[in-house]
Amino acid sequence: MTQLCKQISIYCGNFLVFCALNVGLNQQALATPVSPSSTQGPVPSNGVIIGPPPITIEPPALDFGFIAPGESKTGIFTLKNPNNFPLTIVALQPTCTCTSTTDLSGRVIAPGESIQFDASLAAAVATGPRKSTVKVIVEGFSKPVEVDVRAEVVLELRVVPPAINVLPNVPVAGRVVIESVDKKPFRILSADNTAPVFIGFDPAKDAPRSTYLVRYDFTRIASDTLPAWWLIETDRINSPVLAVKFRNDASHIVPVVRMKEYNLNLGLIPTNGAKEFTFDLVDWADPVTSITSMSDSFTAQLVAQDRQGKDVQVRARVTPTASVRGLFQCKLQMNTGDKVQQLWAYGMVKDLAPITAPPAK
Repeated sequence: MTQLCKQISIYCGNFLVFCALNVGLNQQALATPVSPSSTQGPVPSNGVIIGPPPITIEPPALDFGFIAPGESKTGIFTLKNPNNFPLTIVALQPTCTCTSTTDLSGRVIAPGESIQFDASLAAAVATGPRKSTVKVIVEGFSKPVEVDVRAEVVLELRVVPPAINVLPNVPVAGRVVIESVDKKPFRILSADNTAPVFIGFDPAKDAPRSTYLVRYDFTRIASDTLPAWWLIETDRINSPVLAVKFRNDASHIVPVVRMKEYNLNLGLIPTNGAKEFTFDLVDWADPVTSITSMSDSFTAQLVAQDRQGKDVQVRARVTPTASVRGLFQCKLQMNTGDKVQQLWAYGMVKDLAPITAPPAK
């Protein structure tokens, strides 16, 4: 009995010591100030939450519709923080050099607050759909939130679809729609230097239209020998040459140097004349040393180059030989540093009608 009383006494003493220690720890915890990081949301032990941040973006995408080659359009996105803790923007990262945004690095969005940023899309020289994705990177989250910026680069005229898929053992034949963006009538003069094959239209009897259905048939040409482009001539001054791309590995240009565009529409070149044009190298340090033609029917030369920050704008000249007439496509080769980059160039060589002065009144 005496031994049992001693054990109970020891147990009660230990319990009182444990209670005293626990009370002391709780009082110390209450006296300790709260770290600011504890208000930043549910951060796990490694400091990074797997997944995108809980943030909303309006609108979900910017669609600028039709824009002209070289044109730039700007829109506004709104970022909203619907949480009860702040969010810090690390960076906005566009996936294409054609897109620029407001710099929000380090900006904090308070709980329930919103901030805005601009997103601009610069159209390429070549026609067709253009899309870029802007990644919104937020501190403490493993994945960004993404929004798209898109447009379709068109001349006064456009072709739908803008490219033809080339598949193994599948005949390359079909039809496309060629239409004017402004809904005004125009004429299609040739396709690959031959008479176009219209569906439901007779150019000898019918008046010009704003929309045409045109057939193409390249079944007699092996897929690995197809040209890179199906070229169409029109009577529109600002859209004299339309180019429909064949999606084919045999003619694909491999990007070696970062550029805004690897396909150059040179438009009209006068017979026995030449054409100057520009293109851009993006975030490139080395100067361009030469530009040459890979076709015996043309010569090409470097005219000038202008550094614009990290980019380089290059001016070049193409001169066709006296024998070249009609629609053409050829490859150019550019040398810069230890890199060699190929480019596609296409257009039309023809006699240009002289511009006559209006009669004096």
